[in-house]
Amino acid sequence: MRGFLFGVLLCALLNADVLDVKIKSLMDRSFYQTNQNFIRRIFEDRAAFYDQGALRIRKVLVALKDNGLLPLKFDRPALLQVRFVAKTSPLLLLKTIQSVLSSMGYAYFSVLQVQRQEDTSSATFSLNTEYALDPTLAAKLFAKYGFNLVDLERKSLKDWAYSFSVQTPHLAHATPLIPTGHALELKEISGEYWLDITSPGRLLVFANASLWQPQVSLFDASLHIIKYMAAENPTEKISLHIGDKVRFVRVSDVNNPLVLKGGIKVLLQPTRH
Repeated sequence: MRGFLFGVLLCALLNADVLDVKIKSLMDRSFYQTNQNFIRRIFEDRAAFYDQGALRIRKVLVALKDNGLLPLKFDRPALLQVRFVAKTSPLLLLKTIQSVLSSMGYAYFSVLQVQRQEDTSSATFSLNTEYALDPTLAAKLFAKYGFNLVDLERKSLKDWAYSFSVQTPHLAHATPLIPTGHALELKEISGEYWLDITSPGRLLVFANASLWQPQVSLFDASLHIIKYMAAENPTEKISLHIGDKVRFVRVSDVNNPLVLKGGIKVLLQPTRH
């Protein structure tokens, strides 16, 4: 019985340490000391900030922000550096980050570094701004694309690191396509089309241009390329098999994507058994 009680007490102490350490790491020491009693009251129900022993970082961040305890403003405009890490391909990570930053209102940002080690990718971005990223909004937007925030590290007010787990990714601006028996008309001014396909079948693509020289790339769910095709001659229609490992398809033109700015029609036919 004593051993059991000791284990429960030890677990509670460890959880307290994890939560306390995380909270302290997200603000300056002087700011924490000034607001220590207020913070203690906010996080009095410590169990609410854990899920099966794991810290619910998003809930911690929301509690801090809602109570004015998440300082993000700089003294003056400066360079913000943010590192994003996830177990996925560099391409999917980059496209997701760019979509999230654009949704947050950042029109200009630079990619400082992209790395991949085994199945984990990281990308470091820099932005000229007056604030650090709002982590509650960033986490919400990333979650829309299947990226779930598992940790946030604040090295300084101008240097942060986000870590994500990726379950079922969703690619920004990719059009879902299912076997319906009806062609879907698409129009992208860039002439580059992304399709999100969750069922195998035969994909038919019809171009509204006679000089289309097809360029098609097939990717898995993490945007690892499975197959690349580039036609040697112009055509108005292509047909290709979509296997069960394919999740995303990119359609464009070998020489000039703008050839397809007038639109395409796509049709996914179910696999016949």
